[in-house]
Amino acid sequence: MLSQEDKDIIIEAINAGGDIWNNKILKPVKAKIKNHHRGIQKESCCYCKKDTQGEFKMVLDIEHILPKSHPKFIEHMFTICNLSVSCKRCNMNIKRTRTDFVFDIDLAAENPCDSNLFKLIHPNSDNYYDHIQYIVEIANDCRLIKYIPVNSSTKGVYTYEFFHLSELEREALDESQGAETVNISDSIQPEIANEIRNLLREK
Repeated sequence: MLSQEDKDIIIEAINAGGDIWNNKILKPVKAKIKNHHRGIQKESCCYCKKDTQGEFKMVLDIEHILPKSHPKFIEHMFTICNLSVSCKRCNMNIKRTRTDFVFDIDLAAENPCDSNLFKLIHPNSDNYYDHIQYIVEIANDCRLIKYIPVNSSTKGVYTYEFFHLSELEREALDESQGAETVNISDSIQPEIANEIRNLLREK
């Protein structure tokens, strides 16, 4: 997937030291990596399968399955099988720099693509749907979303719990699942609303 030119850019960034991953010269390489994984993942988050079609690129993260911040895993910063694309909820809010999803850190560092070393569904080494059935039905404002571990798959159950997928589920196509509608104009006192408008006019 990466060309010789891409590899030369990566080597230049490594040799420059400092915060390698955020070196500006890597921008075209990272764009290529992100587009590649968006394609093979069929425009979905690698962990929750949320649809990412049409999403602004900054909403999605290049995911280091083994976190690049860990000294044992830094060498896999650009290892393709250690890279994927995830939504910010799964990456930044939940997974972050955790490593408790691997059985053995040293073995995982030596074999970053070995599915057997991971408790969760590995985005590149496992077939997600062998472990979790993802059901989505949408009719206008009504949504049914469900994650069902396949045959009580150990990886499916672990991934379901690790990423709090129950929080994304919608159990029934009824009105009660939606957020309560609040009439903002009625909830802000007129004098406060006027003060805010006046401040904005002065900008």
